[in-house]
Amino acid sequence: MPGILRTRRSVLSRLAAAAAVLTTALAGAAALGPSGPASAATPTMVTAGDGFSCSLISQEVWCWGRNTTGQLGVGNDTDSLVPERVGTLPIAIDVSAGHDHACAVDAASNVWCWGNNAFGEVGNGTTSVQVETPVEIPGLQASQVSAGDGSTCALTLAGTVECWGDNNYGELGDGSTADASTPQPVTGLTGISQIAAGYFHACALGLSGSVWCWGDNSGGALGYGRKSGTSDVPVSVRISGAIFIAAGSADSCAILTGGDLKCWGGNSVGQLGTGDLANHPAPVQVSGVTSGAQQVTLGQAFGCAIISTSVPTAFCWGDAAGYGKLGTGSFGQQSPVPVPVFGLTTSPTGLATGPAQLAAGTNHACVAMQTTEVECWGEGTFGDLGDGSTASRAIPAVTIGMNNQNVYSISAGTSTGCAISGLGLLDLSCWGVDAGDGSPVSTVHTSAVPVAGLPSGGASQVSAAFGGCAVVLLGGLSTGADCWGDNSKGELGNNTTTDATSAVKVKKLSAVQAVTTSDLHACALAHQGEVFCWGSNSNGQLGDGTTTDRHTPVAVTGLPAKATQIEAGGRHTCALLTDGSVWCWGKGGNGELGNGSTSDSSVPVQVTGLPPAVQIAIGGTQISGNSSCALTIAGGVFCWGWNASGQLGNGTTTDSDIPVAVIGLGSGALAIADDGSTACAVTTAETASCWGDNSVGELGDGAIGGSVTTPVAVSGFTPLGGAIDSENAGSVCGITMSGAAVCWGWNGDGQLGDGSTTNNPVPTPVLGL
Repeated sequence: MPGILRTRRSVLSRLAAAAAVLTTALAGAAALGPSGPASAATPTMVTAGDGFSCSLISQEVWCWGRNTTGQLGVGNDTDSLVPERVGTLPIAIDVSAGHDHACAVDAASNVWCWGNNAFGEVGNGTTSVQVETPVEIPGLQASQVSAGDGSTCALTLAGTVECWGDNNYGELGDGSTADASTPQPVTGLTGISQIAAGYFHACALGLSGSVWCWGDNSGGALGYGRKSGTSDVPVSVRISGAIFIAAGSADSCAILTGGDLKCWGGNSVGQLGTGDLANHPAPVQVSGVTSGAQQVTLGQAFGCAIISTSVPTAFCWGDAAGYGKLGTGSFGQQSPVPVPVFGLTTSPTGLATGPAQLAAGTNHACVAMQTTEVECWGEGTFGDLGDGSTASRAIPAVTIGMNNQNVYSISAGTSTGCAISGLGLLDLSCWGVDAGDGSPVSTVHTSAVPVAGLPSGGASQVSAAFGGCAVVLLGGLSTGADCWGDNSKGELGNNTTTDATSAVKVKKLSAVQAVTTSDLHACALAHQGEVFCWGSNSNGQLGDGTTTDRHTPVAVTGLPAKATQIEAGGRHTCALLTDGSVWCWGKGGNGELGNGSTSDSSVPVQVTGLPPAVQIAIGGTQISGNSSCALTIAGGVFCWGWNASGQLGNGTTTDSDIPVAVIGLGSGALAIADDGSTACAVTTAETASCWGDNSVGELGDGAIGGSVTTPVAVSGFTPLGGAIDSENAGSVCGITMSGAAVCWGWNGDGQLGDGSTTNNPVPTPVLGL
């Protein structure tokens, strides 16, 4: 009964759909015609829907996030915080995510769809509630597919357009408003080179540069001079010379020859990027973009584009809506003109690392980088960002588990290093002592060995110390945490104090986003933002209001909001909250709690004077001082606490009980690491710098000995995204642009994994991964 089903599609639900056409538009590409034969060189692309995303990488489709109607295509309706491969789909050349369904084109030009099918949007002649694995649409041969709210369109090999699904607003373009569960020809269109399905309208680009749109015209989305109504057949947009198009909630855009960007339609929050808030029923200029636009994508009340003057850069505009979907570091920003997404630029050294293709969903966006890395930002409630969490991010976060790099998660611990490598989240390996492979805990491993005892789903995130803990998965969903190694204070969380040579399950935890470990305690961030800790509590570092050790997790009390990140130091712990504030608890003798005091606290206290943060890093050991650092939304780094070796980075060796700015990081930072006596940052220039103690070569600049109080460049390390880590005591690890794991610094227990136990002052590859 389609009429009854449509009653749930109110004005609000219309603005919760996933939108724009997402095609393989590489940086520098002008227009897209029908795809040629697929090859191993098929570029990485990404597409975003309502709470879920998909990516095409190495001709395989991976999806993650919301899965209530089977829109991930993996045979169930369980949300996934990390990418899962759509295993029943043939090798593909195109993929598109709609509101709650998705479609792909395979290498033989066949079209496959899956997910919600209440309106026939899967296109196989049925109207079932949901289709959880891809089904082929009989007889349809296409070069491109674009999924909208409850409808789908395909560009045929003959250059015509066929659409199917919901047709309440005439979005099928066939001259009627009758739903169709099989493809219907769009009236009068031939010689088409690209299609774009929006929420309740669609557009097509002709080989001649003309543009046609049809369906709902709210706000003037059809671009022919009227601000309302509908059209069940294509109407001509008042534009010529177009080479690329996009369709959103109630808006549309086109790139013209030379890279001029024009948009039209609804504009109540600046989503046209024109500098005003007025609706425009005909194309108008996007502010400042008269040349250089290479690709554009539209979501719910915002848009993004890749724009190049000298290097490709990602820009967004419109309303961040509290989710940070403009990617600027602000969760609430509204901008009627394009603003740059934080950190997404091409390397000044000429490395191909910039944005290649963008995708805007309902409240999040993703970018495929030229390195094949995929990064996402905005709402993360359903795992939309694919980073293993449900946290929203106002700056890009790297997805995990599907990228071509060999290593995608790494941790440098006190005597252990660990990394997750390979596709499918199956391979967790460690090196040093307490490697978790079943051998005696004191066994020195100078190269990586697999951790034993993990569930078959593998791990999505790892934190190392004397052993480590990992978020473990089954079917793409977290089932809790497993730990191994030293357990003298109950830091394995399994209600014993017996060491474990392989992974054991932490009790009282079911689903977690992340884990963090230190010498003698550990903490977990639950899916709903709660924080739990266990192990040693000598200084109140468990945050439960006591100093009693705990052998199973206890809830941290007194946090005023949900947490998005947690970090455990030697004898203190900190959490980053959803409002950007940082709270710490435990040992405060060196000012490491950052609240203007040197007193311990067994409950969280707020770090004072700190701008809103997007990442924290803290370190220290039981026998040394502790320090803390935070990365702000503007790319600045602030540190506080112990400073005997200059690890606060402010040019002094004086402790500070409030945050002080690190100086000398140039254009700003993307990620940070802190082991208590040395700190490091990955910069926006795709370099890494460290400061503080260098007694074992942990600065990575080729020297051993002494210390520095301001950042120095790490030698020969070009990091992948924000991939750097240093948990405790003198070793640092990172992931290179080529996907290799490298470590430097202290190596007395083989924790560099380089085949030796000799300290190394420059990054060296980890063996065995």
